[in-house]
Amino acid sequence: MKKIALLPAGLLMLGTAIGAAHATPSAGRAVNRDFAKLSADGSRAFDDIALARTALANNDTAGARKLLSDANNALTRAKKDDKLFMKAEAELTAPRKAPAGAHPPAANATQPVAWLPIDGEYIVTEDLEPTSSKSTAVATANASLNKGKPAQAAQNLQVAAVDVDFVLAIAPLDASASDVYRASNLLAGNDVKSADNALQDAQNTIRFVSEDMVGTPAGTPATAPKKKATH
Repeated sequence: MKKIALLPAGLLMLGTAIGAAHATPSAGRAVNRDFAKLSADGSRAFDDIALARTALANNDTAGARKLLSDANNALTRAKKDDKLFMKAEAELTAPRKAPAGAHPPAANATQPVAWLPIDGEYIVTEDLEPTSSKSTAVATANASLNKGKPAQAAQNLQVAAVDVDFVLAIAPLDASASDVYRASNLLAGNDVKSADNALQDAQNTIRFVSEDMVGTPAGTPATAPKKKATH
């Protein structure tokens, strides 16, 4: 999916927050449940955005154009994503431990908008000694996550009884799609600097929220059965 990492509490991470996912015997199912909340197209679009900015920094405008075309297509598909949820920014619930970073807190905007869950990471809620068995378990879990094996990572945490929170990044669909479209047009006119600024604007729309913010997809009744996790 995207960059997934287990980080000590207080360290920097790009994401937004989803409630506590403790290392219990059901940890493997919890991991699947958490990752199933992410939008594949939203995740792809924001990967494209980051890669396009890197391409622009390396004077690869042709590569950036291809990436932005893919990002635009992904965000168009995301309009039909069942992971979308509606919420006013003022109603976003902050995580128990918000990651430090450049993204501002929720604004006092009361108009509901559609949000895409685009990224997820785990943050350790305990202060661990570097040489402790729990720290070793976190390192092993990180290695498993980097290999795309979240269930194995959950097992590592379960054995060591390490508590973590799942932190989720969300982005407003319309605003971020508008920024990417604007960047594409600016790049078509060879205005590289303004195109990069537009992509940074898209990245700056990312917010941190807690798990209850993504419980009910947009347009879906609260009583609708949840989809089976596919990860």
